[in-house]
Amino acid sequence: MNDSLKIILFAFLAITFTACGGDEKEATTTKETAIKTDSARKVSVVVTPMTPTVFNNYIDVQGRVDLDEVVNAIPEMPGIISSILVRPGQSVRKGQVVATLRSETVDRGIDQLDQQISFAKTLLDKQQRLWDQEIGTEIQLLSAKNNYDALKKQKDVTMSNRSSFNVISPINGVVDALDASVGQSYASPVNPPVIRIINTSKLKIKADVPENYASVVRTGCRAKVIFPDINDTLLTKVYYAERVINTISRTFAAYINLPSNAKYQPNMTAQVKIATYENPRAFVLPMSVIQKTDKGDFVYVVGSDGKAKLIPVQLGNTYNSKVEIISGLTLNDKVITGGYEELNEGDGLLF
Repeated sequence: MNDSLKIILFAFLAITFTACGGDEKEATTTKETAIKTDSARKVSVVVTPMTPTVFNNYIDVQGRVDLDEVVNAIPEMPGIISSILVRPGQSVRKGQVVATLRSETVDRGIDQLDQQISFAKTLLDKQQRLWDQEIGTEIQLLSAKNNYDALKKQKDVTMSNRSSFNVISPINGVVDALDASVGQSYASPVNPPVIRIINTSKLKIKADVPENYASVVRTGCRAKVIFPDINDTLLTKVYYAERVINTISRTFAAYINLPSNAKYQPNMTAQVKIATYENPRAFVLPMSVIQKTDKGDFVYVVGSDGKAKLIPVQLGNTYNSKVEIISGLTLNDKVITGGYEELNEGDGLLF
């Protein structure tokens, strides 16, 4: 190889070496910049300090407004209706006569007794005057008095029997149904007269609960009753939970008393939430913030260095997209509840 070719080859190698060295330096510089940028990454987040709150777990069942007192007014003895003294929707009081039965025979008997009593009283008064004049005997006076008293007692018994021909309301309430007419017989086994009286001041919710909740739904459980049609919510308790399962529906009834209020009407539907679990001092988070991994459940919190930190938590009961945190968090821990979707552990945080 001559000297000219050597010089050209040397120059070419020198240029190539210089170019390669420059690329390597530039790549190194770019990598360092990327690392620096990554370490400076900050994410905007929302944090929630942990404070104890009440956590309830509910079951949701359908309920309806039911009447606590529903009675049919019936007489003490069978008979034919002679008059009806009430109308549907009318308020009645306990002991009020709502209808009467035909009682002509008894009435005639009372009229006859009145005549006999009047006559006996006349005889007694006459015998008393004679006795005062020392005429007649004491036996005659006593006999007249005894006859008069016996007739009065007989009338009292007859009048008592006469009241059994009245149809009496056994409760305070409202006439809800009046399927009765004059001339109808209470002795008829087919379509007997009906005068139904309801007490609208005593209403209750009846909710049918599936049998698998029999061990947790009991008398005294907290309950929330929602009336969607009237936009009303009532916080209350179960006043009685049946302990016998219906063999057909496989449910048992839970009853909730309602306060007296005109806005609650019989057969109105309601959504009933019955508390099956309560923790008065729980840490509660939305289910969405829980980070599910192969190693367990985690949440992001604000670390002592102000950066995102993953810590393990133990979950308890869940309800309505909320979860109870049994362990892993302490009072005033700042849990990241917004912006966590973009987070990596160690990221800087913007509040």
